[in-house]
Amino acid sequence: MTDQYQQLVETALTTVDEVFPWDLEEEIESTPELILLDIREADEFQKMHIKNSLHIPRGVLEGACVWNYDDTVPKLAKARDQNVVVICRSGNRSALAAQTMQTMGFENVRSLKMGIKGWNDNDMEMIDAQQNIVDIDEADEWLNRAVSKDKLSPQ
Repeated sequence: MTDQYQQLVETALTTVDEVFPWDLEEEIESTPELILLDIREADEFQKMHIKNSLHIPRGVLEGACVWNYDDTVPKLAKARDQNVVVICRSGNRSALAAQTMQTMGFENVRSLKMGIKGWNDNDMEMIDAQQNIVDIDEADEWLNRAVSKDKLSPQ
């Protein structure tokens, strides 16, 4: 059976552009108005994230993108024509979120290819919730945890 989640991601990537970590690093330095939108869960974001990322968990993204909701994030709601890069752990959730944002009228939204894992694999700096620099090896261990057996498909 085909992995339906991966099919969704592949479909999203037919309209969503991706940016490699090393290209994003250069872009961050040259484009101060760039919005780094981290859509991971709160515990993931607190553990490690790219400096100056805007954290909006995937579960409230749609409400954060528009006005007149409790979840509205003004910086994002008024950013329809701004350069936005969506970030997740491995690049799957971010592709789906970027596709949703395109549907909502965001004109320049991309996904970070390989996500935070790719960022870390390329030895790029991340910080934790206390603004401390995250150890690359510790981040690698946390990001590459094995999927528990109860979540694997039956043999």
